[in-house]
Amino acid sequence: MMHTQISRAVLLAFNTAPPGASYDAVYGGETLCNRALIAMSKAGIRAVKLLCPEGRRKRLEALVSAVRPRLVLDYELVELRRGETLAEKIVHLAATWDEPFLLFAADKIVHPTFFKQAMQFSAAPQPLLLAHKQVWVQDERVQFAGGFPDKFKVIFANTRVLTKIAVPKTVCQQTTVCLIAAHPVDISPEVKTGVISTEVVVCRRADVQTLQFNDVAELVQCWNENKSLAVGFVENAWWLKVTGTESQAQIKEFFWSIAFKEISGEFSKLVNSKLSKPLTFLFVRLGFSPNAISILELALFFVSSAFLLLDRYWAMMTFAVVWQLAAGVLDRCDGEVARVRNYESESGARFDMLIDDLRFGLPFLFLTIACYRESHHDAFYLLIAATTFFWYATTVVCHNRFLRRAGYVSIQAMGVDFLRTQEGTGWLKVFRKIQPFTKGDIRTFYLTVLAFLGRKPVLFWLLVAYAWPLGASYLFTIKKFRPPSSVVQASG
Repeated sequence: MMHTQISRAVLLAFNTAPPGASYDAVYGGETLCNRALIAMSKAGIRAVKLLCPEGRRKRLEALVSAVRPRLVLDYELVELRRGETLAEKIVHLAATWDEPFLLFAADKIVHPTFFKQAMQFSAAPQPLLLAHKQVWVQDERVQFAGGFPDKFKVIFANTRVLTKIAVPKTVCQQTTVCLIAAHPVDISPEVKTGVISTEVVVCRRADVQTLQFNDVAELVQCWNENKSLAVGFVENAWWLKVTGTESQAQIKEFFWSIAFKEISGEFSKLVNSKLSKPLTFLFVRLGFSPNAISILELALFFVSSAFLLLDRYWAMMTFAVVWQLAAGVLDRCDGEVARVRNYESESGARFDMLIDDLRFGLPFLFLTIACYRESHHDAFYLLIAATTFFWYATTVVCHNRFLRRAGYVSIQAMGVDFLRTQEGTGWLKVFRKIQPFTKGDIRTFYLTVLAFLGRKPVLFWLLVAYAWPLGASYLFTIKKFRPPSSVVQASG
């Protein structure tokens, strides 16, 4: 029998936990309930039942309506009325579901990276509790397997509030493990040694229809006592249990770990990220979308470039400062906000690529006009500018078509895969040596520094020298690249 990927979920939107963990608490610019819905939608879940206490449906409906345009799934809001048990309600909600579904409470910050892995457990023959792979608690101290990414360690900053499963760490080497033993396995926050539960379960209607429970923890205990429970493992996936006791520093570190772009250039990571970090969290608090930041970035490109038309040194300095803010700092902010708020999309990534092209294109246009006027109408500037524009525009169009055919929405992600395919080639060794001086936003820094010389022709010829080899590199990539079978996509 062929097993399909999980496409349904039941989300419990109750306020039974501490205030900071309620479904309507706001984290990363979204309520916990909305974050879960957005993440499931982006991961491929297509139907969700939202279960809330009696009298809270209108409140929940108002919350969800704020993100409805971003959801590509069907959802139904259902109240748990007085006198009804949670067990009876879930059986009723899943009455027409023969396939497995996800069941969890909206007291977690969950990212699509989590659900994309969770949805692969549809073949499990018994109810399954998801836990994190390569992480375990030994005598109340969290331990990580070798090579465990540092950015995910913030999830386990306070293991005392996390539910643990009293099994040895060796089970982490498996994809799933059945908890069939002479005695039920201890599953609770008080466990001192074991693996860490995510409190998200995969089950079928038949797994719950004969049981009595009032929350997911009781349901898990029922399965455990019946010796029907299994554990499945996810890894390198973003999720965080919210209890209301987390410090602002921990929450901020969690979201910054999500937001930080690993494949950026070293200059961008070491310099521009220090400036973008406070701005990113400000944009998140103010509810900015990534496209709104991109539009602001584009507006600053126009404003800063317009200063190049003035034959004054202070105008050059204004251009340098404003343009660097937009091209170096805001360029990071739009992608960081997208990752924090789960706004990542193919259309957003392509719009970001267009903005990236304009960050050099607009200054080049205004520099051409300024140099032509200040050189007493020397037509040579117009000729070089037109030739350069035609060359670069042609290569960009060809490269973008190539990216779409190969399934990429990010030049950076394609670049990572391209370099993997070129390992061992002679030119790559040379490229590795010069890459730190050419990658990412360090190129914007060069233009900013040279602007302080106050010489517009220098900037003009610098951009000409930048456009021709960059266009050539696009054509070189198209000729040499053979996409891997599994395309790694990234969006900003």
